Amino acid sequence: MVKRAGNLMPRICSLENLHEAFLRAARGKCTRKAVILFRRQLDENLADMGRKLADGSFRFGQYHFFTIYDPKQRTICAASFPERVAFHAIMRICHPVFDDFQTNDSFASRLGRGQYKALEQAKKCCRKYKWFAKMDVRKYFDSIDHNVLFCQLSRLFKDPLLLRYFSDLILGYEVEPGRGLPIGNLTSQYFANHYLAVADHFAKEQLRIKAMVRYMDDILIFADNNEQLKGYVTALTKFTNEHLQLSLHEPVINKTCFGVPFLGYVVYHNRLRLNNRSRKRFVHKMASLTVDVEQGSITQQQYAMRASCMMAFIDKAEASPFKRQMTCRKGLYPQGL
Repeated sequence: MVKRAGNLMPRICSLENLHEAFLRAARGKCTRKAVILFRRQLDENLADMGRKLADGSFRFGQYHFFTIYDPKQRTICAASFPERVAFHAIMRICHPVFDDFQTNDSFASRLGRGQYKALEQAKKCCRKYKWFAKMDVRKYFDSIDHNVLFCQLSRLFKDPLLLRYFSDLILGYEVEPGRGLPIGNLTSQYFANHYLAVADHFAKEQLRIKAMVRYMDDILIFADNNEQLKGYVTALTKFTNEHLQLSLHEPVINKTCFGVPFLGYVVYHNRLRLNNRSRKRFVHKMASLTVDVEQGSITQQQYAMRASCMMAFIDKAEASPFKRQMTCRKGLYPQGL
């Protein structure tokens, strides 16, 4: 039985925590109008936010929605800047509680972990095991059940006001009645990562799976033989369907020597390769960036920053021929990167 965390709201509402939350929310966005306006009366705005959070009058839900197609169509929810500050204030204090519940096999929304640590762990598992299963959830954020999620959060936290804010955040958005989390909110990342942590515990403690890696809803399971792996997949699929109300895609089951598809790469025991979708995305996004900077939609500095992030992604993989190919395409490859 997990001991519930309490007395967190005074720490969330403290000016010190709110100031740090502002710095985190403003990182990389200092030139945006909303951030500039908030900073002009920073102390007053933070004090007012602290009072409203403490007395329960702070309101979430001032969202702006837009659609992206990268790599598939998604509706992104952009909260107002004060809300984003509040998200950081809440999660800065609640992070250790969420993190303590995670198993060692979870890598999303955790300090010192992340995508590339998950890939390194997958490589280690490829060296030790002959078989893998790749599993993921159909429309994960859209499928999360509000009642199941709130019950999970109630078993972690006991502050009534904090739980009310969590309820407001959950109920303030739905794709269909009683389901869905908004993509783009910091709180949604934590909620979604915690939602499947229950399945992680089932996999490790009940099924006794020795090797797995999870990054949000992308799950890898490893085993020494095919039949054992199929048993794990069947049991975990049944658990997520019955207890979490989730539907999984058809799993990919194969030998690790043929490569493991994971997070935009193909993972082998000693290397990473870009998968075909990642290559196509890179070409498309670099071409789009080039058009944007030529038309003046973004500055050269913004172009360089975004291109560097894209280059960091392909630099993790063995992709020298692909890089040479991109270099030959005038305007598609950022100079000096």
